[in-house]
Amino acid sequence: MSQTVIRIPINNVKGGGDYTGEIRVGSQGTIANVILDTGSSTLAVIPRVYQIADDKNVSYTPFAQLVTYGTGGWSGPVLQTTLSMGAGDNQASVKTYIAIADDQLPHNLGPADGILGLAFNALNSAYDLTAYLTSRKIDPPVTYPWLFPVKTSTAALQQVEQFLARSTEIDLTPYFTALEDADVTRNLFAFYTLRSTPSTASAAPETDPLNNGIFVLGGGLDQTDLYTGQPVTVAVLDDLYYNTNLIAVQVGDAAPVTVSPLPSSQAKTLVSNSIVDSGTNSLVLAADAYQAVISGLGSLGAEFATLVREATVNGAVPQSRLDLGNWPEISFVLQGADGSPVTLSCAPSTYWQTDAPRAGDAVFQIKSGGSFPLSILGLPLFNNYFTVFDRTQNPYGTISFAPIALGQTP
Repeated sequence: MSQTVIRIPINNVKGGGDYTGEIRVGSQGTIANVILDTGSSTLAVIPRVYQIADDKNVSYTPFAQLVTYGTGGWSGPVLQTTLSMGAGDNQASVKTYIAIADDQLPHNLGPADGILGLAFNALNSAYDLTAYLTSRKIDPPVTYPWLFPVKTSTAALQQVEQFLARSTEIDLTPYFTALEDADVTRNLFAFYTLRSTPSTASAAPETDPLNNGIFVLGGGLDQTDLYTGQPVTVAVLDDLYYNTNLIAVQVGDAAPVTVSPLPSSQAKTLVSNSIVDSGTNSLVLAADAYQAVISGLGSLGAEFATLVREATVNGAVPQSRLDLGNWPEISFVLQGADGSPVTLSCAPSTYWQTDAPRAGDAVFQIKSGGSFPLSILGLPLFNNYFTVFDRTQNPYGTISFAPIALGQTP
């Protein structure tokens, strides 16, 4: 097995709050800044960043993809070409599937050039249009150029979805899996991040060290300069997402509050009651977990409840009203890799993000998922830990969290 380890600088400004890293696409090595998302598996770029006609490595397919997110969605043709991460002599390159996100809803990917999903094959579904293309005498039977007029509207996307639903659905091998299959790099990756929203404290946010991090491809706990102390390891229960079992939440020194398991009616579609997701820049909690946090903070004093309520309603509060030294850690108890509970904690400086969205303001990064029974443990949790997704461990891998070493630079 190859021991290639590549550190890739990542930044949360270019993606509008999500962390992006550079990929190089095709024979030209066209650079695209893509969101690094453990909550999805699809690799896609928007058309303006990649000149397909100039790519000597491209091959066309009869496949199409359509992906919807909480913020919108896109559809487009699927190609195969070379894709690499890293620079110079230290690159991880493989020929892989890539979609061209033609039918984007407005602002769907923010200012990013695309998205790189880091989850498993089950989230990288595509539609095989061979039968349709052949019946229409399209020769060769490929989906590029794209078959549908480009319209940035929900209605247009729904029309494409209805059409594609009549075709055979298949799973495509994602880029990260293709790297491992080709023995290019080890089957693990890691994140070093300090923020879940861009800090606007600096006149140049893109160069602010707080807004920059590191994505480690093929490396994990061997990167000892990126963490301190002992890691804890969480079980991944399924390869639908990075599914985890949230057992309880705890506010400060109060007793942990047990949270509900996933309702049996949702077991087939969601698998477990929580996931770990680098593509979500808040902690989005199921109703009982969210209420436990809000009640726990409220029990500390009226001012805690007031600030949370105002930040939730208004989007932010003046950070001059926050004394983060008085706020407690908020902890999440999850099922560990060995079956015993492990505790992960968010510092006040991570679940409150200062100088966001404007200098002098602060946002509260714990949200209610409403009736959705799954808690999404996003970037505010990552910001406390060097977070390692180790897919070498059977059957579904593990996620290790080691206390982050501050002051590291990409």
